[in-house]
Amino acid sequence: MKMWRCTVCGYLHEGEEPPDLCPKCGAPKEKFELLDDEEAKMMRDALATREKYAQIYDHLEAINKLAREGINLNIDDGCNEIFGQTQKDIDSIRKMIKEELAGHAQECIWVKVASDGLLD
Repeated sequence: MKMWRCTVCGYLHEGEEPPDLCPKCGAPKEKFELLDDEEAKMMRDALATREKYAQIYDHLEAINKLAREGINLNIDDGCNEIFGQTQKDIDSIRKMIKEELAGHAQECIWVKVASDGLLD
């Protein structure tokens, strides 16, 4: 399938033809460019990676909630240490993901487009 990019806002569209209007910024069809196969693959890979990072974030939030609940139980120092370390590790993983995406976003617009929402 062909992939098109809006040259105004970076919106990506898959289809035989670009849309009549960009759904993100309203730019006309003429403002879309057809990506070559290599760049389209790179975009698909970036979008797939972004989806994996989003899934990791969701799971980390669930684990973080469990750790908070464990800390609130306040069973003993050993348990509190494990729950606290879990929260620190989650923060570290989130930071690594954000730094990785931010570094790539500075180099390549395709990574920036794919990472929208995770760098906030």
